[in-house]
Amino acid sequence: MYLLGSIHLGHERFFPLATEIEEAFENSDVILPEINMFEAEVDKEKINKMALFDDNTTLDDVLSEEFYAKLSDIFEAHGMPVETFNHYQPWFVEGLLADLVTKQSVLTPEYGVDLYFLKRALEDDKEIVDLETIETQYEVLSGFSMDTQVQVLESYIETYEEQADWLNQLGYNWVHGNNNSNRDAFVKQLSDRLESVDKEYKQEFNDTRNINMANKLDEILQNDSGQTYFVMVGSAHVVIDPSVPSELEEKGYKIERIY
Repeated sequence: MYLLGSIHLGHERFFPLATEIEEAFENSDVILPEINMFEAEVDKEKINKMALFDDNTTLDDVLSEEFYAKLSDIFEAHGMPVETFNHYQPWFVEGLLADLVTKQSVLTPEYGVDLYFLKRALEDDKEIVDLETIETQYEVLSGFSMDTQVQVLESYIETYEEQADWLNQLGYNWVHGNNNSNRDAFVKQLSDRLESVDKEYKQEFNDTRNINMANKLDEILQNDSGQTYFVMVGSAHVVIDPSVPSELEEKGYKIERIY
């Protein structure tokens, strides 16, 4: 089994990737992404219901006056009146801000590493097995306490002007990740982001999911089908302990870094 710490955004100049990564994919029979984006069915009505406050609370009730005003300025600059989103919970609004940042960066979902390999898998008629579902990922985001949601959103608003550069640097450090200094910088970027708010965020967004994914990979390997697997998950799941590799090591597997 090969395990790639991926990045969900990318640039056309990323490809082809390093020989070790490309060969690992070529030598694999089954591809395991977090989600097969080509087959995932998004229930927009269900997600919209999850995103809305379930009582009379509004966004300006939970955000400080200062941060609500800053959010209003950001949205206004993009022709998005903040009042339109006043009934949406902070986790959903943070996702809207992230979309705006992505459009300002040099990275795009179109060249995301996951998408690159999923397209190749379809062309090569390789089997694709999801590790998670769209619903479970949204359940994680919507399941945070309101305090954590507010912390995450206010932190993002506070650093909004820096986020596109942060994202560009993340992509640069990822694609040059075989260089130790870039790898260390990449891990620090992810660690700082996960640990910038209370422990609940890292626990649910990273740790619990890593344990669940490692259990699923263990089950697949225990079945001993004779196939070779290529797993690709967001890099935080590979480099931030308890990570998928560290959990597999705990189960007795030998982990070897090849790139």
